[in-house]
Amino acid sequence: MQLNDAIERFLSHCRHSKNLSEHTLRAYNFDLTEFQRFTNNESSIQTCDRTLIRNYLRYLFEQCGLKEASIKRRIACLKAMFSWLETEIDLENNPFHQLSLKIKLPARLPRALTRTELNALLNTPIRALGFNSRNAYGTKTFAQTISSRQRFIQLTTLLSLELLFATGSRVGELSQIQISDVDLDEGSIKIKGKGNRERQVFLPDESICALILAYNKARMEFSPSTTTLLINTRGNPVSTQLVRLLVRRAGERAKLARRVTPHMLRHSAATHLLSAGVDIRHVQRLLGHQSIVTTQIYTHVSDTQLKSVICRAHPIDEIVGR
Repeated sequence: MQLNDAIERFLSHCRHSKNLSEHTLRAYNFDLTEFQRFTNNESSIQTCDRTLIRNYLRYLFEQCGLKEASIKRRIACLKAMFSWLETEIDLENNPFHQLSLKIKLPARLPRALTRTELNALLNTPIRALGFNSRNAYGTKTFAQTISSRQRFIQLTTLLSLELLFATGSRVGELSQIQISDVDLDEGSIKIKGKGNRERQVFLPDESICALILAYNKARMEFSPSTTTLLINTRGNPVSTQLVRLLVRRAGERAKLARRVTPHMLRHSAATHLLSAGVDIRHVQRLLGHQSIVTTQIYTHVSDTQLKSVICRAHPIDEIVGR
């Protein structure tokens, strides 16, 4: 079997049998196509051996200059395909069999935005729309001012930022939210996460509910062809690329020193909730982590605050005296 046939069959299996999301399928397709390109599009499954895998790993590090996390994802995708082929077509020589490839990830803490940065970021589209605070979301004036395409883009930016931070959603999850997933009476949204696992997230205040109502009215001016909540000015569903662009531009207009990404808002939600004393198990459910170990990384982010609180409140000086 040729490699391109194997890739096509594996992706079909992922789509129809495993029912993976379109976002995951695009990532798999990209990763496997890159491997096929590395082999000059001529390899058969039988010629893919350990040497080829190790050469590919070296190529990703040295010539592509990819980060460890990106390389680990590509190798994991490749390994998953060969494991499936081993079962599907009784592949005799799986190049990953007893192959030890250690890709050590650097110990990086999640990049969370500070309260000051979040204030500047979230207020930027509000002011661009001509308002001073979130109190305006529920006013008749607010809904009526969204008439031009440029102002609708600002409104989409505003709602994207608020939902990313309020719910801790991933950008792919945000772009897939359907109008029917939103329950404003309950103040909740149904999110379809990784592996098509569903979870419920909650809207923390009335202002964001009013913002969604205003957005729903404004989006009708662009004759939407979709039932997704967020749309572009052509009436089509927003892409993850567009949301990333809107978030980045909002960060630039807010004059933040760092380049802002949607995932930073997810990190910020987790970090600030834990800092506020929310139980880590609740944060785990909000983020859709299967294992609490994944959520525990955010506890390290609060070490600076922990130090400040302990140093300020510890009674040792009063007890022992100077």
